[in-house]
Amino acid sequence: MKIMNVEKSFELCAEAGWYGYNVFFDNQIGEEFIRALAPLGELLYMDQLKAPFFRVQGPGFLIKGVKGNNHLRIGVENNDTQILQEVLKKLS
Repeated sequence: MKIMNVEKSFELCAEAGWYGYNVFFDNQIGEEFIRALAPLGELLYMDQLKAPFFRVQGPGFLIKGVKGNNHLRIGVENNDTQILQEVLKKLS
Protein backbone atom coordinates (compact mmCIF):
# COMPACT_ATOMS: atom_id res chain seq x y z
CA MET A 1 0.00 0.00 0.00
CA LYS A 2 1.10 3.51 -0.70
CA ILE A 3 1.09 6.25 1.95
CA MET A 4 -0.89 9.19 0.60
CA ASN A 5 -0.66 11.61 3.52
CA VAL A 6 0.63 11.95 7.09
CA GLU A 7 -1.05 14.46 9.38
CA LYS A 8 -0.22 15.42 12.93
CA SER A 9 -3.15 14.36 15.11
CA PHE A 10 -5.33 16.97 16.77
CA GLU A 11 -5.59 14.64 19.77
CA LEU A 12 -2.08 15.14 21.07
CA CYS A 13 -0.94 13.44 24.26
CA ALA A 14 2.05 15.74 24.65
CA GLU A 15 1.54 15.96 28.40
CA ALA A 16 2.26 12.23 28.52
CA GLY A 17 5.23 12.58 26.16
CA TRP A 18 3.50 11.05 23.12
CA TYR A 19 2.61 12.68 19.78
CA GLY A 20 0.10 11.22 17.36
CA TYR A 21 0.15 11.08 13.57
CA ASN A 22 -2.62 9.91 11.24
CA VAL A 23 -1.36 7.99 8.22
CA PHE A 24 -3.62 7.71 5.16
CA PHE A 25 -3.21 5.02 2.49
CA ASP A 26 -4.41 4.60 -1.10
CA ASN A 27 -6.33 1.41 -0.16
CA GLN A 28 -8.18 -0.09 2.75
CA ILE A 29 -6.15 -1.88 5.40
CA GLY A 30 -6.49 -5.64 5.00
CA GLU A 31 -5.58 -8.65 7.10
CA GLU A 32 -2.42 -9.36 5.09
CA PHE A 33 -1.14 -5.82 5.78
CA ILE A 34 -1.99 -6.12 9.48
CA ARG A 35 -0.20 -9.45 9.88
CA ALA A 36 2.83 -8.03 8.03
CA LEU A 37 3.20 -5.49 10.87
CA ALA A 38 4.19 -8.22 13.36
CA PRO A 39 7.98 -7.85 12.82
CA LEU A 40 7.74 -4.20 13.96
CA GLY A 41 6.82 -5.13 17.53
CA GLU A 42 4.16 -6.82 19.62
CA LEU A 43 1.04 -7.28 17.44
CA LEU A 44 -2.43 -7.50 18.94
CA TYR A 45 -5.07 -8.26 16.30
CA MET A 46 -8.65 -8.69 17.47
CA ASP A 47 -10.17 -10.08 14.26
CA GLN A 48 -13.31 -11.40 15.96
CA LEU A 49 -14.70 -7.91 16.56
CA LYS A 50 -17.30 -6.32 14.30
CA ALA A 51 -14.64 -3.72 13.43
CA PRO A 52 -11.40 -5.78 13.68
CA PHE A 53 -8.88 -3.74 15.68
CA PHE A 54 -5.10 -4.01 15.65
CA ARG A 55 -2.26 -2.53 17.66
CA VAL A 56 1.51 -2.84 17.30
CA GLN A 57 3.76 -1.69 20.12
CA GLY A 58 7.46 -1.25 19.53
CA PRO A 59 10.30 0.67 21.12
CA GLY A 60 9.18 4.31 21.25
CA PHE A 61 6.06 3.92 19.11
CA LEU A 62 2.54 2.54 18.98
CA ILE A 63 0.50 1.84 15.83
CA LYS A 64 -3.25 1.28 16.00
CA GLY A 65 -6.05 1.01 13.51
CA VAL A 66 -9.09 -0.86 12.24
CA LYS A 67 -9.22 -3.35 9.38
CA GLY A 68 -11.12 -1.87 6.43
CA ASN A 69 -10.15 1.75 7.14
CA ASN A 70 -7.78 3.60 4.85
CA HIS A 71 -5.86 5.11 7.78
CA LEU A 72 -4.12 4.27 11.03
CA ARG A 73 -2.56 6.23 13.86
CA ILE A 74 1.04 6.20 15.02
CA GLY A 75 1.99 7.44 18.47
CA VAL A 76 5.62 8.44 18.88
CA GLU A 77 7.27 8.96 22.24
CA ASN A 78 8.82 12.41 22.81
CA ASN A 79 7.94 13.40 19.22
CA ASP A 80 10.99 11.48 17.99
CA THR A 81 10.84 12.21 14.27
CA GLN A 82 13.58 9.66 13.54
CA ILE A 83 11.42 6.86 14.95
CA LEU A 84 8.43 8.20 13.03
CA GLN A 85 10.38 8.19 9.75
CA GLU A 86 11.67 4.65 10.39
CA VAL A 87 8.13 3.37 11.04
CA LEU A 88 6.73 5.17 7.99
CA LYS A 89 9.46 3.64 5.83
CA LYS A 90 8.49 0.16 7.04
CA LEU A 91 4.82 0.83 6.32
CA SER A 92 5.47 1.81 2.69
